[in-house]
Amino acid sequence: MDAARQALRQALKSLTPQPDQILEGVYFSQIDEFFDVENVVIYNIEPAAFRNSSQNGLRARRNRSQYSTDHSPFSHTLHYHFIPKPQLPPEILVHLRFTPTGFQSVFDIWWAASKGNLIKASPIQGRFGLRVDLYAPVSPKNPASRIKILFDGIIAAIQNNLVSPPLDTVKILSQKHCVDTQLIYTQMCKPIFPAISSLRSIPLIRPFGAGVQWHPADDLCEDCILTVNQSNQLYCDAYLYSLPT
Repeated sequence: MDAARQALRQALKSLTPQPDQILEGVYFSQIDEFFDVENVVIYNIEPAAFRNSSQNGLRARRNRSQYSTDHSPFSHTLHYHFIPKPQLPPEILVHLRFTPTGFQSVFDIWWAASKGNLIKASPIQGRFGLRVDLYAPVSPKNPASRIKILFDGIIAAIQNNLVSPPLDTVKILSQKHCVDTQLIYTQMCKPIFPAISSLRSIPLIRPFGAGVQWHPADDLCEDCILTVNQSNQLYCDAYLYSLPT
């Protein structure tokens, strides 16, 4: 596996997109389990390997069918290729616009998205996709290294939390980010719009060592798209949409 992963890294590093292309990574598998598709497609390989190929954006997508070739089928397959920037789906359930204050942690995105402009909001049932269009005067050096923070923060901002966050854990965030404890606690208990229902009865945040671990309700997010666009102003448009059953 180490040799295969290293070969894949080298192949990814050699890829350069055309101006209108983003990199798509598809995970083919028939297993019926919950996991973060961006972890399988990007982070388990190594975000640094995507620095060249993801400069315009990237997509991590799950396909529940079995990938096969002319020779033999494979139970688990990763497939990477360039695609044109996808069009927006016709039925957008949630459209949220916000200005990131930073990209260093999930808190940065969650806090900014929680106070964003909710343009459209409808409840989400079942599997869903999330697209983030990032507009910035200066593009990130490696968009692949930002995608997990962006997606986790946005999902955390619009999920229905069944369990209140532990107050001592909220205090850790408060001290680290210099934001009032009560403001953080209230925002977690009353999100901007509870579009996503959590499948697990666990709090959004829990203590992890000396810090905090986030648990966004991304179990059913199986299509992750990030596009990078030039703009005089920094902002993000986040779109959530249902996926076929």
